[in-house]
Parts: sequence; structure tokens; C-alpha cells
Amino acid sequence: MKQFKKQKSNQDRQQDKFCINAAALQDHLSRQLFKLPKINPKQLSLAQKLGLVPSPPKPLNQEEWAQIEEQSLKREDIQNCVCPICLEKFRMQQHVILSCSHIYHQTCLESFERVSQTKQCPICRRQDYEKRQFMVANKQYTIQSIIKIQALFRQFRCRKQFYERMIKMQYRPENSLLKRKLLFYKLSRISTRMSKTIQQQGNQAQQAINQLGENIQIKQEQMENNLNKIYQIKHNNEQMAKLQPIIKVDWIRIKKLALERKEVDCTICLQSMVNAKVFLLSCSHMFHANCLNSFERYSMSQINNCPICRQTYQKSHFQLQQ
Repeated sequence: MKQFKKQKSNQDRQQDKFCINAAALQDHLSRQLFKLPKINPKQLSLAQKLGLVPSPPKPLNQEEWAQIEEQSLKREDIQNCVCPICLEKFRMQQHVILSCSHIYHQTCLESFERVSQTKQCPICRRQDYEKRQFMVANKQYTIQSIIKIQALFRQFRCRKQFYERMIKMQYRPENSLLKRKLLFYKLSRISTRMSKTIQQQGNQAQQAINQLGENIQIKQEQMENNLNKIYQIKHNNEQMAKLQPIIKVDWIRIKKLALERKEVDCTICLQSMVNAKVFLLSCSHMFHANCLNSFERYSMSQINNCPICRQTYQKSHFQLQQ
């Protein structure tokens, strides 16, 4: 009986172990096949812990990274400074090196991982790789750029010295191609001078226009300030006129005095007032209606005074006939 119980317990243990191994393998394979996210990338899966699946390698040290960098420098992709994903040069963008010695743009590799939802090298398909920043391609790109700029500058300087020496010596080449090149160089010099002078004149004209615009703006502001002052003074005059006591005027007597003087011309505009709109003032002086209105509008005093006798007045419409 005891032996039977021991055999049954051993069978149960084997079945439990078999079930655990099957579940661990199913979880590991489903996460790889269906691209399911890991709970914690740093922790091992149950199948790796039980030894059913080989665990990922340990992180690399500095010596191993140095060997990987030396291996990558020997290939042509780093010499050409081209990313294998986007096929563009590394230039001054950030790029990374993988533990399999392949180099990519950092943004390209991140987008590849995001779209594929797997962590494997796009070239060698190595999984669970490590990556770190790699700046050698940037240095090589700067060196290549410097060499190219220096070569272009030397070519330009040599061509310029050659053509200037030919022009000074008044050389007349017999070859048609050389004649064309020399003529092209002369025309290019003339065109550069003309373009410089045109640009300078354009800059001067633009500065003058800008200065004129600033002056116009300043004058407009001054005119607005002056108009505001005039309107304020006019408002004050109206308020003062309201406060002044109203005096009754004998307009019949004032009309007789004005007609006795026989004044026909307006003393403001020196034009005839016959058959025109005229204002008769309480001081017996007469003016054109428009002239008196303009005088009152531009007057700086708080109270309107007669332009001739400087007395305060009241005005009335009057028709002067021949």
C-alpha cells in the first residue's frame, strides 16, 4: 500500500512538472510568435529559469565593446557613413552600434523596433542585442566634409590665379575652348561687380524708404497729438462759453452800425461778402461764415474773440446785399 502511494505521488509530481514545463514553453513561444510584450525585459521568463530555453547572454564589458567597434570599423558601411535602414549618410545625427557590430541611426532603429515589435538586428537577425552610442561616423563625416571644402577652395583659388595671370599678360589663346573659358571668367567678374553695386544701391534705397516711413509715422503722431490738443481746447472753449452769462443784444442797432461803415470785404479772406453767407457779430463786425468758423476752429484761446476788436461776441446770420 505504501509503495502504491509512493508511485502515485511520483507520477503526480512528474505530471505537475510536465504541466509547468508545457505552460512555460507555451508562454515563451507565444510571446515570440505573437509578439506579445514582456512583463519585465530585464527578468528571465519561466522557461529560461527552468533551463528549457537558453537564457540571453550577459551584458558586455568595455573590452568586448572595443572589439566590436574595431570589427565595425573594418567594414564598408562605416567607411561610406551610410545607415543600412534609410540608406542615408549618418552626417551629424545620433547613431548607435549593436552588439553584433552593425550601426544604424538611432531614430531608424527605434522606428524599426516599434513597427516590427521585435528586438532583432535588421541585417543579421540577432535577438536580444545590446546597443550604445557611437560617434565615430560623425567624426569621419566631419573629416570628409573638411577635405571636400578644402579641395573646392583650392580649385577655386587655382582657377582664379590662372585666369588673373592670363588677363594681366593679355594672353590671347588660340584654342576655342580656352577662349570661351577666359571670356566666361571676364563676364563673371563683370557680373559680380554689377550685382554688388546693384545690391548696395538696393540696400541704400531700402534704408532711405525705411527712414522715410519712420519720418512719416513720426509726423503722423505729431499731427494726431496736435489735433487732440486742438479738440481739447475747443471742448474747453465750449464749456467756458456755456458758463458765460447770456447778454441780450440789440441786433437792429448793430445792423445799422455795420451798414453805416459800408464794409463790403471780409477782413479775414479779403473777398467780397455781397450775396454770401455772413455772420454779424455783436461788436458790429461782419465776416464770411466759413472764415469765422475756421478762425474759431483754429483759435488757441479758450474764449472766442473778434478778429478785429478782440471783444467777446455773439453772432447772427446776416445777408449783405448790393
